[in-house]
Amino acid sequence: MIHNCPKGHSSTDSDFCSVCGTRIDSNVISSASSSAGISSSTSSNSSTSCPDCGTIHEISEGKFCEICGHNFETGKSGGLPMDLPPMDLPPIVIPSLDIPTIAPLSPPPADGPPSPVQTATTWTITVTIDPTIASAESPPAPTTQPDRTFKLQPGTTNLIGRNSAARAIAPEIPLDSDTAVSTRHALLEAQSDGQLVLRDIGSSNGTQINGVDLVPLKDYPLKSTDRITIGHWTAIVIN
Repeated sequence: MIHNCPKGHSSTDSDFCSVCGTRIDSNVISSASSSAGISSSTSSNSSTSCPDCGTIHEISEGKFCEICGHNFETGKSGGLPMDLPPMDLPPIVIPSLDIPTIAPLSPPPADGPPSPVQTATTWTITVTIDPTIASAESPPAPTTQPDRTFKLQPGTTNLIGRNSAARAIAPEIPLDSDTAVSTRHALLEAQSDGQLVLRDIGSSNGTQINGVDLVPLKDYPLKSTDRITIGHWTAIVIN
């Protein structure tokens, strides 16, 4: 069924216009009834049309139009049950942000002088002939033989002994003139950390440090000025 809206719309709802939402008087007869010859009745005395928006207003529902707020008692447009004065709100003040100043980062300190490079110790030994250490059975010492100096590089192991072509032995510190020295007599190890170590590797006649006999196959750390005696009359001084 189609109903006539007070604003001229054709509404499918009987209470409020389905087009504009205006209240429809229940006494208004639909256009379909009109076409059937049924006369429409006028609005009853219990309702009236709003002069502002045309909405049908029931008197029993109050003095204000529910659509636009028209006051039917005073005739004032858009009236409200209580006319409130405009609110005098203070302006909104946004406080300034107190952002602390960030000091610029200071540049990193300049690199100082480079640290000195730690160099490994290079040991020096001097081989000399000392007739005073010879025993009564020792042959005469070759007193004309000059002293010999050897530099021991860090990280090296140096064999003390006599050359033997038959056994393919070629010591780093050869003592061929002393027959009491074994072909493989002792080892001098110049370690990478700077330590110098002596080890008798099972010689026939033994080895001494500062007059003290060494235990074979045991390591003995050396220091500068230590004196190794070996064979008949061979002395090795650590520098």
